[in-house]
Amino acid sequence: MMAFKRLLSPIDIGTLHLKNRIVMPAMGTGYAAEDGNATERLIDYFVARAAGGAALLIVEATAVHPKGRIFKGECGMFDDRHIPGFQRLSRAVHDAGGKIVMQLAHGGRQTKSALIGDQPLAPSPIPAPALCTEPPKEMTVDDIQEAVSSFGEAALRAKEAGFDGVEIHGAHGYLINQFLSQNANQRSDGYGGTLKNRARLAMEIISEVKKAVGDDIPLFFRLNGEDYIKGGATLKEAVEIAPWLVEAGADVLHVSAGVYGSDPPTIPLIGSERGCFVPLAKAIKEVARVPVIAAGRIKSPLLAEKVLEEGAADLISMGRALMADPDLPKKVKSQKLEEIRPCVGCGQACIERLLGGIKKVENVPISCVVNPVMGREKEWMLHPASQHKRILVIGGGPGGMQAAIVAAQRGHDVVLCEKDNELGGNLRLAAMVPGKEEFSELLNYLIGKIDRLGIKVSLNREVHLKSLREINPDAVILASGASFQRVKMPGIDPERIFTAADIFAGKNDLSDHTVVLNANQIGLETALFLSNRGKEVTVIEEGDHFAPDMGPIGRFDLLNSLKKQGVEVFKQARLVRATNSQAAILIKGKEHSIKGDFSIVSVKQVVNNRLSKEIENTGLACHVIGDALLPRKALEAIEEGYGVGMKI
Repeated sequence: MMAFKRLLSPIDIGTLHLKNRIVMPAMGTGYAAEDGNATERLIDYFVARAAGGAALLIVEATAVHPKGRIFKGECGMFDDRHIPGFQRLSRAVHDAGGKIVMQLAHGGRQTKSALIGDQPLAPSPIPAPALCTEPPKEMTVDDIQEAVSSFGEAALRAKEAGFDGVEIHGAHGYLINQFLSQNANQRSDGYGGTLKNRARLAMEIISEVKKAVGDDIPLFFRLNGEDYIKGGATLKEAVEIAPWLVEAGADVLHVSAGVYGSDPPTIPLIGSERGCFVPLAKAIKEVARVPVIAAGRIKSPLLAEKVLEEGAADLISMGRALMADPDLPKKVKSQKLEEIRPCVGCGQACIERLLGGIKKVENVPISCVVNPVMGREKEWMLHPASQHKRILVIGGGPGGMQAAIVAAQRGHDVVLCEKDNELGGNLRLAAMVPGKEEFSELLNYLIGKIDRLGIKVSLNREVHLKSLREINPDAVILASGASFQRVKMPGIDPERIFTAADIFAGKNDLSDHTVVLNANQIGLETALFLSNRGKEVTVIEEGDHFAPDMGPIGRFDLLNSLKKQGVEVFKQARLVRATNSQAAILIKGKEHSIKGDFSIVSVKQVVNNRLSKEIENTGLACHVIGDALLPRKALEAIEEGYGVGMKI
């Protein structure tokens, strides 16, 4: 086994001593109070990660000015009233054995007037490329100096609140990054034009913060190595800027990349290359005289050790990996890598919740698909059951597996029955989508946990009343999922009609042209799967939006993949009639036809909860969870599985 000598080795940054090289970077949670104050939920979240062994925690983007707020539930440090709450946070983290830094941020044009109560500010009156696209107001020199002062004042408050350092957010398309990038900054004064002028705001803020906090605590600066968008900051510019930032007073450079709307995205999701931003950190490290933090889907301790070994960075950001498993550092130290709960990079409950979706006006506090405890660390802390019971779990999908695990951890005797010949349910289908193979890591983790707990698993077993009497449980958890419904279409051969389950199960007798009904996430992923197998695919959606059940980043990435594959996706469209040789599609009132040999795929689902009433009629308590309750995603299934396992 690898000893992880570099990853677990200590490092000193000025007055700050870190016990290892694992950093939890700033990631928005929405856990703060509406006025920006620290809440018990926020404190519990950070304490869990400190107790899990991460050396350094960086608090999410914290507003330095009311007009610089980025999202609802964002931390704030623009008023002295914020100090007491964050004092409680720093003390709690220190008591748990960690160190904590506050990231200071100003959203600039990447915010909404509805949130800040005024027109967003920016270097030039150019809207952001994505998400927050309101026309911003060009900042005056007085506005700029007010922003500079607000960073210094917020840094001093952070120091008074007991923080071990401050980080200036100069990346991801927020205010400082906007000044650095020519696609946002077209000023002709001393803050625009040349690279030196565009970097002036960053250097003035560093100097102001350094003046406020002195040398007592280190100053981190987060910068983009690349913006990955037309007219954005480049690696060549970042390499030139880095020494200027150090000269101005930066003690650590934390290298990231991307802005909202960039390709690749600023938050690399499932399918992205592991360590995708490491080459940028390495390039910065070659010109910087201070420690450098590398980021970009470094979720594996093996990769983290390799990055340090090769000298590409001095510390490692393991952000969403620590969301998924706050005890990751402890498990690395004890050589229990197989027990690390893996982040699969889906983004469904973290970044997508924070950004909101088509049907959401605003963000909601985040969660985690693989770690439902995140954000309710005290509420869902495992405790022994008050009464030992025999529990039957019907269905071995993600919800059923999670329910079985938690029930067993609490001391119950658990039997898990699955009608198929393997566990996984729709999680196995998800892992078959091109680019989403990482879902198999979650599946393997859950199966491994079931094995380690000694849970009795019975495969190829469909539960009915007779088997219920044989098992003789005290309670039943019904996680039997949902089935894909095969549509009936008069005039077309039934053998031409398939379901998404047929496709992922390996049906290969489809025609060369396939029509997928419904452009929700499953429909689009089915289309991508078929296209990767050489089929010509058309997706039709009756509604006004593609994949309304997805967040903006995941939707953009999926639609972009389909576009590259040449898949046609139509909204406000429906199949009006079909024969074995022709399909008529009405698209925004105009009829289009597909002629020749084609197949139809339905992605509609119906619940499999028929057994629940039969079970309840026997007098047993029956808890229905996941898709058996309502067809949704692994997020809800795992969350409900954990919840019922805690209360049963």
